[in-house]
Amino acid sequence: MANPSTGAKSSSIVRLRAGLLVLVASIILCGVGGNFVARQFGLGIGWALLLAVIIWVAAGMLIARLDSRIYYAVALAVTVLIGYLVYDFSASALGWPDTVSLVLGVLAAALLAFTFYDFRRLKRELRLWAYRR
Repeated sequence: MANPSTGAKSSSIVRLRAGLLVLVASIILCGVGGNFVARQFGLGIGWALLLAVIIWVAAGMLIARLDSRIYYAVALAVTVLIGYLVYDFSASALGWPDTVSLVLGVLAAALLAFTFYDFRRLKRELRLWAYRR
């Protein structure tokens, strides 16, 4: 049932979303970052997990406070970079034709752009859902 004050369509927040890919990727990257820092200082796996959680919370706080223009500017920069890297890798390293590489680069950029957009919407929906509880 729709709630007019929040605009949410249902009470269930769990459903398949492209924004979840960004969430999962952020967890993986923070885990890798925590493991890297712990290994640099000769710390164990417990410290690596603690550092990963600290990095994840700090990154989440930073993302939550980003202005929409800054978020979309960073998303655009990352999307263009990934699209170019997919094109460059498939054209040079794999030796595929330029048109195939270009199509793959555009598809990767479009998927990533939608994922960033959906992550922003998912973040807003999670915030509204949490405030309703």
